[in-house]
Amino acid sequence: MNAVDFVLPRLQTEEGFRALPYRDTQGHLTWAYGVNLEVPISKYAAGELLRAQVSERHTRLLTYDWYQRLDPVRQSVCIDIDFNADLMNFPHLIAALSRQDWASAAVECHVKNSELDGRYSKLAQLLLTGNTA
Repeated sequence: MNAVDFVLPRLQTEEGFRALPYRDTQGHLTWAYGVNLEVPISKYAAGELLRAQVSERHTRLLTYDWYQRLDPVRQSVCIDIDFNADLMNFPHLIAALSRQDWASAAVECHVKNSELDGRYSKLAQLLLTGNTA
């Protein structure tokens, strides 16, 4: 064991967990296990947080048979949509994915926000082809 292995459980106990931001005893906006939101986050820490959030979504989506039957590329599209817009808000897309109807899934992969058209067009292409190349 190293120092990190020793300090993590202690800090978790001392700091306590709070899912929503709060003001600490010094008035700093804080969340989770005493993480100060008023100081910059490192790219590494942000990447690890993103990885954890994506992994949690993937694990949750694995509870659906239709998702389990998808290839990893199409699963990645589902995770992407879920991360930004809650995949469950796309029932027609889910129905098409359940049928493995890639053409219909690609058509259903859209949002009303025109600023995201390019992003969702790329996601639709991934659903259509199942290919990242």
